[in-house]
Amino acid sequence: MDYKVTLDFAPVYECIASLNAFIGKQNHNAMDAGASWVREVQTRFAPVMLQRMKEVMKLTDNFSLSPYIWSCPEERTVAGFLDWFEALSPGELYEIAGRFGQTVPSNLTELRSSAAEVIRAWDAGYFSSINPAILEGLQQEAAARAALLNGANDMEIYEAATAGMRLYPSETLKQVIITPQYHARPLVTTSFFDEFVFTSYSCDVLPPEEGRPAPALLRLTRALSDETRLYILRLLTGKQMNFTEIVKEVGLSKSTIHYHLIALRAAGLVIVHTAGKNTSYSLRLEALNGLPGQIGEYLEG
Repeated sequence: MDYKVTLDFAPVYECIASLNAFIGKQNHNAMDAGASWVREVQTRFAPVMLQRMKEVMKLTDNFSLSPYIWSCPEERTVAGFLDWFEALSPGELYEIAGRFGQTVPSNLTELRSSAAEVIRAWDAGYFSSINPAILEGLQQEAAARAALLNGANDMEIYEAATAGMRLYPSETLKQVIITPQYHARPLVTTSFFDEFVFTSYSCDVLPPEEGRPAPALLRLTRALSDETRLYILRLLTGKQMNFTEIVKEVGLSKSTIHYHLIALRAAGLVIVHTAGKNTSYSLRLEALNGLPGQIGEYLEG
């Protein structure tokens, strides 16, 4: 059974994505913004609020707000969403979670209050002052990609948006909601539910400085500049391998291989085959085929 892809965007998606990017220490080295952005933003908050953010985000780590944002009938600005979210009765909270097959914690109402508190603080201290061009660009990206959907190319649109994630149909999966994000670039994050999948994909909405290479070209050339990553690409040429097989063949630690796969995925050099809980990787030739043109365009530009 084929699934349907829907493009969605609202400012509150990016607000929460930026908060997760800030709190998720394990991903800081992999993000384009990097540790320098984290250090700069930290100066905007009192230590007690930073600690509160970390505590609440850890408590809600396995509980996604995406189904609630998707279900929100009100204006989905940060304030508009939170006003609606905080006004939901306990029964309404549980009903939405149940509709998506989300595991519902017993303290859902308390988690809701804590999450709303932290998101409001994050919006006041950081998100409300970001460059408006970021949100405008994300909105335009979602609209442009939605216009490419023709009812028969959903799987292809998903793979193109995520630069190589191939999500296979299943008996239960009905709808895939994809949302462009800026702050966590080049990471792609996905939440799986019974019949729904929510994926936040990377989008470079701001142009590079005059004369500087585009972020996508930098990711590609950096990914190809490492011996181990080139070896992994050679292994993946013409076949699919899972993570365990790659670790065994390369002979390095799981954490090291994980780091290299993040770089290869960010550059669009690998296809991530996802079928249920099974994931494997193969070479994505599209990225390599486009490299000479990208370099030539940059040098001549």
